[in-house]
Amino acid sequence: MAIGGRREQNIRFIIEMEDRIAQCARCAPLLSCIRKPSMGKGDLEPDLIMVFESDVQIIENPDRLLECREMVKAEFNVSKIYHTFMVRCQPKACVIRNSTSCYLHNNKLIDRELRCLLSGKPCEGIPIKPADNDIISCLPYLLEELEILNPKILMLFGERVSEFVLKAYGIFEDYTPGAAFYDADKRLFITLPEPEEFSPEECKRIAEQIAIKEDQGKAVD
Repeated sequence: MAIGGRREQNIRFIIEMEDRIAQCARCAPLLSCIRKPSMGKGDLEPDLIMVFESDVQIIENPDRLLECREMVKAEFNVSKIYHTFMVRCQPKACVIRNSTSCYLHNNKLIDRELRCLLSGKPCEGIPIKPADNDIISCLPYLLEELEILNPKILMLFGERVSEFVLKAYGIFEDYTPGAAFYDADKRLFITLPEPEEFSPEECKRIAEQIAIKEDQGKAVD
Protein backbone atom coordinates (compact mmCIF):
# COMPACT_ATOMS: atom_id res chain seq x y z
CA MET A 1 0.00 0.00 0.00
CA ALA A 2 1.30 3.49 -0.86
CA ILE A 3 2.62 5.79 1.85
CA GLY A 4 -0.36 7.38 3.52
CA GLY A 5 -2.67 4.85 1.89
CA ARG A 6 -3.36 2.95 5.08
CA ARG A 7 -4.22 6.14 6.94
CA GLU A 8 -6.62 7.30 4.24
CA GLN A 9 -8.27 3.88 4.22
CA ASN A 10 -8.54 3.88 8.01
CA ILE A 11 -10.13 7.34 7.98
CA ARG A 12 -12.74 6.20 5.46
CA PHE A 13 -13.56 2.99 7.33
CA ILE A 14 -13.72 4.74 10.73
CA ILE A 15 -16.04 7.45 9.38
CA GLU A 16 -18.33 4.80 7.88
CA MET A 17 -18.37 2.89 11.16
CA GLU A 18 -19.05 6.03 13.22
CA ASP A 19 -21.97 6.91 10.94
CA ARG A 20 -23.49 3.49 11.68
CA ILE A 21 -22.86 3.92 15.42
CA ALA A 22 -24.61 7.31 15.36
CA GLN A 23 -27.68 5.68 13.78
CA CYS A 24 -27.61 2.53 15.93
CA ALA A 25 -30.78 1.70 17.87
CA ARG A 26 -29.76 -1.66 19.38
CA CYS A 27 -30.10 -0.19 22.87
CA ALA A 28 -33.12 2.03 22.20
CA PRO A 29 -34.00 2.70 25.89
CA LEU A 30 -30.61 4.39 26.38
CA LEU A 31 -30.90 6.81 23.49
CA SER A 32 -33.38 9.29 24.96
CA CYS A 33 -30.82 10.67 27.43
CA ILE A 34 -27.71 10.35 25.26
CA ARG A 35 -26.82 13.32 23.05
CA LYS A 36 -24.38 11.35 20.91
CA PRO A 37 -22.43 8.10 21.21
CA SER A 38 -18.83 8.09 22.41
CA MET A 39 -16.22 7.67 19.67
CA GLY A 40 -12.57 6.75 19.73
CA LYS A 41 -9.87 9.40 19.34
CA GLY A 42 -6.20 9.50 18.51
CA ASP A 43 -3.78 8.47 15.79
CA LEU A 44 -5.44 6.51 12.98
CA GLU A 45 -2.33 4.40 12.39
CA PRO A 46 -1.81 3.47 16.05
CA ASP A 47 0.81 1.17 17.49
CA LEU A 48 -1.26 0.93 20.67
CA ILE A 49 -4.96 1.23 21.56
CA MET A 50 -6.28 1.89 25.06
CA VAL A 51 -9.78 0.46 25.64
CA PHE A 52 -12.01 1.80 28.44
CA GLU A 53 -15.42 0.51 29.50
CA SER A 54 -17.22 3.82 28.82
CA ASP A 55 -16.40 7.50 28.66
CA VAL A 56 -17.90 8.22 32.08
CA GLN A 57 -14.47 7.29 33.45
CA ILE A 58 -12.98 10.05 31.31
CA ILE A 59 -15.71 12.67 31.84
CA GLU A 60 -15.44 12.34 35.62
CA ASN A 61 -11.65 12.80 35.51
CA PRO A 62 -10.54 14.09 32.08
CA ASP A 63 -6.98 14.70 33.27
CA ARG A 64 -6.63 10.99 34.01
CA LEU A 65 -6.82 10.07 30.32
CA LEU A 66 -4.03 12.50 29.51
CA GLU A 67 -1.98 11.14 32.40
CA CYS A 68 -2.41 7.55 31.21
CA ARG A 69 -1.52 8.47 27.63
CA GLU A 70 1.60 10.34 28.71
CA MET A 71 2.71 7.48 30.97
CA VAL A 72 2.29 4.98 28.15
CA LYS A 73 4.07 7.20 25.62
CA ALA A 74 7.04 7.66 27.92
CA GLU A 75 7.43 4.08 29.16
CA PHE A 76 6.42 2.19 25.98
CA ASN A 77 8.34 4.57 23.72
CA VAL A 78 5.40 4.96 21.33
CA SER A 79 3.83 8.11 19.92
CA LYS A 80 0.91 6.69 17.93
CA ILE A 81 -1.83 6.05 20.49
CA TYR A 82 -5.60 5.77 20.12
CA HIS A 83 -8.22 5.36 22.84
CA THR A 84 -11.75 4.03 22.55
CA PHE A 85 -14.69 2.62 24.49
CA MET A 86 -16.38 -0.76 24.77
CA VAL A 87 -19.79 0.87 25.40
CA ARG A 88 -20.75 3.86 23.23
CA CYS A 89 -23.94 5.01 25.00
CA GLN A 90 -23.56 5.43 28.76
CA PRO A 91 -26.60 4.08 30.67
CA LYS A 92 -28.11 6.45 33.22
CA ALA A 93 -30.50 6.05 36.13
CA CYS A 94 -33.11 8.83 35.98
CA VAL A 95 -36.18 9.21 38.19
CA ILE A 96 -37.72 11.86 35.90
CA ARG A 97 -37.47 9.71 32.79
CA ASN A 98 -38.79 6.62 34.55
CA SER A 99 -41.88 8.52 35.69
CA THR A 100 -42.85 9.73 32.20
CA SER A 101 -45.17 8.01 29.76
CA CYS A 102 -43.51 5.22 27.83
CA TYR A 103 -44.26 6.80 24.45
CA LEU A 104 -41.65 9.47 25.16
CA HIS A 105 -38.82 7.00 25.68
CA ASN A 106 -37.91 6.73 22.00
CA ASN A 107 -37.51 10.52 21.68
CA LYS A 108 -34.52 12.64 22.64
CA LEU A 109 -35.06 14.05 26.11
CA ILE A 110 -31.84 16.07 26.24
CA ASP A 111 -30.81 19.14 24.25
CA ARG A 112 -27.45 20.24 22.82
CA GLU A 113 -26.52 21.89 26.12
CA LEU A 114 -27.28 18.62 27.95
CA ARG A 115 -30.39 20.09 29.58
CA CYS A 116 -33.29 17.76 30.32
CA LEU A 117 -36.32 18.59 28.17
CA LEU A 118 -38.65 17.28 30.89
CA SER A 119 -37.31 19.32 33.80
CA GLY A 120 -35.64 22.23 31.98
CA LYS A 121 -32.57 21.68 34.18
CA PRO A 122 -29.14 20.21 33.46
CA CYS A 123 -29.34 16.42 33.10
CA GLU A 124 -29.43 14.81 36.54
CA GLY A 125 -29.13 11.23 35.27
CA ILE A 126 -26.65 9.16 37.26
CA PRO A 127 -24.23 7.06 35.16
CA ILE A 128 -24.52 3.36 35.98
CA LYS A 129 -22.65 0.24 34.95
CA PRO A 130 -23.70 -1.05 31.52
CA ALA A 131 -25.62 -4.32 31.62
CA ASP A 132 -24.10 -7.34 29.92
CA ASN A 133 -26.61 -7.11 27.08
CA ASP A 134 -25.60 -3.45 26.50
CA ILE A 135 -21.97 -4.55 26.19
CA ILE A 136 -22.81 -7.43 23.87
CA SER A 137 -24.84 -5.11 21.62
CA CYS A 138 -21.97 -2.64 21.39
CA LEU A 139 -19.02 -5.04 21.27
CA PRO A 140 -19.13 -5.63 17.48
CA TYR A 141 -18.31 -1.96 16.91
CA LEU A 142 -15.22 -2.20 19.11
CA LEU A 143 -14.06 -5.36 17.34
CA GLU A 144 -14.60 -3.69 13.96
CA GLU A 145 -12.64 -0.65 15.12
CA LEU A 146 -9.75 -2.84 16.25
CA GLU A 147 -9.68 -4.68 12.93
CA ILE A 148 -9.64 -1.40 11.01
CA LEU A 149 -6.82 0.16 13.03
CA ASN A 150 -4.93 -3.13 13.57
CA PRO A 151 -2.70 -2.12 16.52
CA LYS A 152 0.23 -4.18 17.77
CA ILE A 153 -0.75 -3.67 21.42
CA LEU A 154 -4.15 -3.51 23.12
CA MET A 155 -4.41 -2.20 26.67
CA LEU A 156 -7.66 -3.35 28.30
CA PHE A 157 -8.63 -1.26 31.33
CA GLY A 158 -10.75 -3.01 33.94
CA GLU A 159 -12.13 -6.48 34.52
CA ARG A 160 -15.20 -6.23 32.28
CA VAL A 161 -13.29 -4.83 29.30
CA SER A 162 -10.66 -7.52 29.72
CA GLU A 163 -13.13 -10.40 29.99
CA PHE A 164 -15.39 -9.39 27.09
CA VAL A 165 -12.60 -8.51 24.66
CA LEU A 166 -10.47 -11.55 25.45
CA LYS A 167 -13.44 -13.90 25.07
CA ALA A 168 -14.25 -12.28 21.72
CA TYR A 169 -10.76 -13.33 20.59
CA GLY A 170 -11.10 -16.86 21.94
CA ILE A 171 -9.20 -16.35 25.20
CA PHE A 172 -11.25 -17.78 28.08
CA GLU A 173 -8.82 -17.62 31.00
CA ASP A 174 -10.18 -16.19 34.26
CA TYR A 175 -9.38 -12.55 34.92
CA THR A 176 -6.76 -11.98 37.59
CA PRO A 177 -6.04 -8.61 39.23
CA GLY A 178 -2.95 -6.89 37.93
CA ALA A 179 -1.39 -6.90 34.49
CA ALA A 180 -1.45 -10.07 32.40
CA PHE A 181 -0.31 -10.67 28.83
CA TYR A 182 -1.96 -12.64 26.03
CA ASP A 183 -0.83 -13.15 22.45
CA ALA A 184 -3.66 -13.60 19.96
CA ASP A 185 -4.47 -12.56 16.42
CA LYS A 186 -0.87 -11.29 16.01
CA ARG A 187 -1.43 -8.78 18.81
CA LEU A 188 -0.38 -8.39 22.42
CA PHE A 189 -3.36 -8.01 24.79
CA ILE A 190 -2.62 -6.51 28.21
CA THR A 191 -5.24 -6.70 30.96
CA LEU A 192 -5.07 -3.85 33.44
CA PRO A 193 -6.88 -2.45 36.50
CA GLU A 194 -9.38 0.40 36.17
CA PRO A 195 -7.76 3.59 34.79
CA GLU A 196 -7.86 5.39 38.14
CA GLU A 197 -5.76 2.56 39.61
CA PHE A 198 -3.16 2.49 36.82
CA SER A 199 0.08 3.79 38.36
CA PRO A 200 3.36 5.01 36.83
CA GLU A 201 5.15 2.16 38.60
CA GLU A 202 2.88 -0.44 37.02
CA CYS A 203 3.21 1.20 33.61
CA LYS A 204 6.99 1.05 33.89
CA ARG A 205 6.91 -2.60 34.98
CA ILE A 206 4.66 -3.57 32.06
CA ALA A 207 6.91 -1.78 29.58
CA GLU A 208 9.91 -3.67 30.95
CA GLN A 209 8.06 -7.00 30.62
CA ILE A 210 7.14 -6.20 27.02
CA ALA A 211 10.77 -5.41 26.24
CA ILE A 212 11.78 -8.79 27.69
CA LYS A 213 9.12 -10.57 25.59
CA GLU A 214 10.36 -8.79 22.45
CA ASP A 215 13.96 -9.74 23.19
CA GLN A 216 12.94 -13.36 23.73
CA GLY A 217 11.06 -13.32 20.43
CA LYS A 218 14.12 -12.00 18.61
CA ALA A 219 16.27 -14.68 20.19
CA VAL A 220 13.90 -17.41 18.95
CA ASP A 221 13.93 -15.94 15.42
